[in-house]
Amino acid sequence: MRPLHFQITYRLNDARQVFVQPDSHMTDADAWYYACLHAGVGLAYGEDPAQQGLAELRAQAQKCGLTDVRWEALP
Repeated sequence: MRPLHFQITYRLNDARQVFVQPDSHMTDADAWYYACLHAGVGLAYGEDPAQQGLAELRAQAQKCGLTDVRWEALP
Protein backbone atom coordinates (compact mmCIF):
# COMPACT_ATOMS: atom_id res chain seq x y z
CA MET A 1 0.00 0.00 0.00
CA ARG A 2 1.36 3.37 -1.02
CA PRO A 3 1.62 5.85 1.87
CA LEU A 4 -0.63 8.89 1.88
CA HIS A 5 0.70 12.34 2.64
CA PHE A 6 -0.62 14.59 5.38
CA GLN A 7 0.12 18.23 6.05
CA ILE A 8 0.56 18.90 9.77
CA THR A 9 0.47 22.46 11.08
CA TYR A 10 1.25 23.51 14.65
CA ARG A 11 2.48 26.45 16.71
CA LEU A 12 5.68 26.26 18.74
CA ASN A 13 6.11 29.20 21.11
CA ASP A 14 3.63 31.07 18.89
CA ALA A 15 5.60 30.47 15.65
CA ARG A 16 3.66 28.61 12.94
CA GLN A 17 5.30 25.42 11.64
CA VAL A 18 4.20 23.21 8.74
CA PHE A 19 5.50 19.87 7.46
CA VAL A 20 4.34 16.94 5.35
CA GLN A 21 4.22 13.47 6.89
CA PRO A 22 3.82 10.27 4.85
CA ASP A 23 1.79 7.55 6.57
CA SER A 24 -0.93 5.02 5.80
CA HIS A 25 -3.43 6.86 8.05
CA MET A 26 -3.61 9.83 10.43
CA THR A 27 -5.47 10.55 13.66
CA ASP A 28 -5.34 13.54 16.01
CA ALA A 29 -3.07 11.54 18.35
CA ASP A 30 -0.77 10.68 15.43
CA ALA A 31 -0.61 14.34 14.39
CA TRP A 32 0.29 15.48 17.92
CA TYR A 33 2.93 12.75 18.15
CA TYR A 34 4.50 13.73 14.80
CA ALA A 35 4.36 17.43 15.71
CA CYS A 36 6.22 16.66 18.96
CA LEU A 37 8.88 14.77 17.03
CA HIS A 38 9.15 17.52 14.41
CA ALA A 39 9.43 20.22 17.08
CA GLY A 40 11.87 18.23 19.21
CA VAL A 41 9.77 18.64 22.35
CA GLY A 42 9.84 16.23 25.26
CA LEU A 43 8.23 12.92 24.57
CA ALA A 44 8.56 10.06 27.01
CA TYR A 45 10.83 7.72 25.10
CA GLY A 46 9.62 4.16 24.93
CA GLU A 47 6.01 5.27 25.31
CA ASP A 48 3.58 3.97 22.73
CA PRO A 49 1.56 7.02 21.58
CA ALA A 50 -1.54 4.83 21.20
CA GLN A 51 -1.30 3.81 24.86
CA GLN A 52 -0.22 7.24 26.10
CA GLY A 53 -3.52 8.84 25.07
CA LEU A 54 -4.21 12.07 23.26
CA ALA A 55 -4.98 14.10 26.40
CA GLU A 56 -1.71 13.13 28.08
CA LEU A 57 0.31 13.70 24.90
CA ARG A 58 -1.32 17.10 24.32
CA ALA A 59 -0.75 18.20 27.93
CA GLN A 60 2.91 17.22 27.76
CA ALA A 61 3.38 19.02 24.43
CA GLN A 62 1.63 22.18 25.62
CA LYS A 63 4.00 22.39 28.60
CA CYS A 64 6.79 22.66 26.01
CA GLY A 65 5.03 25.42 24.03
CA LEU A 66 3.51 23.26 21.28
CA THR A 67 -0.13 24.11 20.51
CA ASP A 68 -2.79 24.19 17.79
CA VAL A 69 -1.92 20.96 16.00
CA ARG A 70 -3.99 20.48 12.85
CA TRP A 71 -3.71 18.01 10.00
CA GLU A 72 -5.21 17.40 6.59
CA ALA A 73 -4.79 14.78 3.89
CA LEU A 74 -3.06 16.04 0.76
CA PRO A 75 -4.37 15.07 -2.68
